[in-house]
Amino acid sequence: MAKKIERPVQRRADLAGGRGFACVALDRPADPVNVGHVLRAALCFQARMIILGQPSADINVRRLPTDPTRAYRHVPVIEVDDLLEARPRDTALVAVEIVPDAIALPDFVHPERACYVFGPESGAVADRILKRSDYRLRVPTAVSLNLGMTVGIVLYDRCADRWRRTSDEQGG
Repeated sequence: MAKKIERPVQRRADLAGGRGFACVALDRPADPVNVGHVLRAALCFQARMIILGQPSADINVRRLPTDPTRAYRHVPVIEVDDLLEARPRDTALVAVEIVPDAIALPDFVHPERACYVFGPESGAVADRILKRSDYRLRVPTAVSLNLGMTVGIVLYDRCADRWRRTSDEQGG
């Protein structure tokens, strides 16, 4: 008889790595495929909310081909005209964009409460949002990334940053 291997179970709460939260805001998203990838990443890495600022009429969160997990049932999604007005109170606004003064992701310390703003697939985060952001963040790459992939990388890095801090605090 084969011996059963016990694996530690990682619960969703364990991924959070402590206090605080993250939400994801998409500025003028246009592609339902990418929005599905974003929702799935948000669910995987425990974002607490998705804000869609002026989404394309083609986006129906209930019917996204790249969201088989139906993340909208677990992570609230709101559609707004002005995503700056929708961000939670006392939350750092982090614009993810390739701009000269952006902090490279490996050097970034994620705020306890953060709203990460990502621009549209074929454009950039709106200037008015960049001007109001508390931080500008970039993912250093040789070429630009797909929106869904960028969101996944940033949210994973946030989780990894929190795991490292929790481990350091516990002396590990």
